[in-house]
Amino acid sequence: MIIVFAHTESPRLTYIFSRVFTDILGVDFYFTTDKEKFLASPAPSINYSTEMLNKGVWIVPHSLLYDTGVSEQNTEDISSWKGMPTFFSNQQGDIPFDLFAASFFLITRYEEYYAKAFDVHGRYQYTDSIVHRMDCIESPIVDQWAYALKEELLARYPECKFFPRTYHFIPTIDVDHPYLYRNKGFIINIICLLKDLMKGNFLTFRERFFTISFFKADRYFNFKFLLLLYQVQGVKGLFFVHRGPYGAFDRRYLYPSRRYDKMLREIARDYPVCIHPSYAAAFDKMQLMKEKRELERLIDSRVVRSRNHFLRIRLPESYRLLLEAGITHDYSLLYSSRIGFRAGTSIPFPFYDVEKEQETGLIIHPSAVMDVTLSRDYGFDASQAYEKIREIAAKVKAVNGDFITLFHNSTLSETKEWKNWRDMYAEMIKQL
Repeated sequence: MIIVFAHTESPRLTYIFSRVFTDILGVDFYFTTDKEKFLASPAPSINYSTEMLNKGVWIVPHSLLYDTGVSEQNTEDISSWKGMPTFFSNQQGDIPFDLFAASFFLITRYEEYYAKAFDVHGRYQYTDSIVHRMDCIESPIVDQWAYALKEELLARYPECKFFPRTYHFIPTIDVDHPYLYRNKGFIINIICLLKDLMKGNFLTFRERFFTISFFKADRYFNFKFLLLLYQVQGVKGLFFVHRGPYGAFDRRYLYPSRRYDKMLREIARDYPVCIHPSYAAAFDKMQLMKEKRELERLIDSRVVRSRNHFLRIRLPESYRLLLEAGITHDYSLLYSSRIGFRAGTSIPFPFYDVEKEQETGLIIHPSAVMDVTLSRDYGFDASQAYEKIREIAAKVKAVNGDFITLFHNSTLSETKEWKNWRDMYAEMIKQL
């Protein structure tokens, strides 16, 4: 048990101390505003105040945890502590920055509330983030700060007991396109076959023809491979299913597929089948509810997990929509064009609505790597991607976090652009 002295308490203070101590380090704490009680306590101590008390680990507070509402913060003063980049620096104290305010800023995605620039899909850009400027986006920096604080406490209080959580590997699959060729409709198939001939793509023509004629399995429909792999390796994977309409950013298939629906029901018997809200549903409550209800009817089970298509989230609107739709777990927190930790942590946390000053029941699960990002933005082949995945996983293991990977069933299709990725994925599952 750790005693924390603070001149006053606040919802933000309670929230972030719970994340650092309870969730990350696995140790109980309690606040006191009574200085004499703090000084008399034999418990491991943290002095979170502007007053030097010559007791415990002294951290001088930034104003952020006592503010209300949202105001643009100055994060330009980047420094370092124990080889790690920091901000919200202090000239006093045993730790030269406000670890708790900085952690709150990152975990709540505070900077995204006052963001002014977005990409063409309405998404916050990683280049505007503080973790990008600190060059630590590929590290769970909040978790690392917490473990460094643990070292400080143990140096003063060797008797202090910590019971950290355990590392988890969680592979997730986004199913944007269950079929490469099938269920596109007769007219579209004929047009595509003619285009293949006109461009001289005879191998593609042959495969497309034999696939839509049911003489050959569709490359994207590889769910049996995934189920067997997960079963053999004892892995509990998650499947995020697109149930939105056909559109410019939502192309899946034109006609219903009883075979695919049957497969989803089979998957749902052993693994969580989650909603993958369409491009439009990210900012449209009615469309989100419609897609969620359709999936729930199909698998005859309540759906509480979600990841937005195109990772299209905007704070706080998207998270509020999910809460209103009955979603309690979201996996959308990842940049589309950069792997790493958008909130600086690898450990799930409840969404804190900064504008409402309210901790909510929506648990955010930070994903770490996405297949498309590794291939498209990093230019990696399968072997290079595997090495990068192992590198990120090692950082997560070091802080007992959750290592969540985002792959698509289409990535495992062994098409030309994804050559050897299927074997790499199987090896990743075995090793991690």
